[in-house]
Amino acid sequence: MVKRAIVMAISVILALAVAAPIASGQAANQGKDLKELTEAWWTWALAVPSPMQGDYPSSDPRCEGEFVEGVFFLAGTSPLVQPEGDATRSCTVPADTALFFPAINAFCTEDEPDYPQCARHPVNTALANGETFATLDGEDLKIRRLATGPFTLILPEDNIFDCLGPPQCDTPVDLAGGPYEHRAISDGLWVYLPQGLEPREDPYTLQFGGTSVAFGEPFSVNVTYELTVV
Repeated sequence: MVKRAIVMAISVILALAVAAPIASGQAANQGKDLKELTEAWWTWALAVPSPMQGDYPSSDPRCEGEFVEGVFFLAGTSPLVQPEGDATRSCTVPADTALFFPAINAFCTEDEPDYPQCARHPVNTALANGETFATLDGEDLKIRRLATGPFTLILPEDNIFDCLGPPQCDTPVDLAGGPYEHRAISDGLWVYLPQGLEPREDPYTLQFGGTSVAFGEPFSVNVTYELTVV
């Protein structure tokens, strides 16, 4: 029963990659393998402090999105660490560097009885709702669906499963003290801006999110980034 609860907790990170950081950014820069980027994104997003949690300024470590060379990650929110789904953040990003982020995404492990379909359900629901969005200064951005095949989920040594139920952090789980490896699969609606943004005096306003359902419970993502480009 405890194991099942842990697996459900893993699987319900449905608002917003997992493989070790891509060496020298070769997949990102040379092959631009977006599915591999989604896996790397989960490793970044599940670290502590999680970039999926809360509002934060550029000085916060959660703004450090250069996990893969040549690509800058941004995060949405997760019902596990940000139940209300709304967040406003200000980050500084390097000019002419690719941006990569999900409007809605999900992963589940092979322990789930509905594996590998379980990661697809919230994405299908989000598409059916027709409310997924991503805009830059009010202009619509291209959203693409990226589904991985099975991959090795690698949680960093310090990860959000060390402590469930933030900010109280009073529910330790067996996944604490990683690294933890598990076969998993992910699906999501992603935005990739390969050319990045040009520097300018005023910040860019990036907004993205959507609504869906996970295990019968509705959730939403509604994130605003003020991006200063240098």
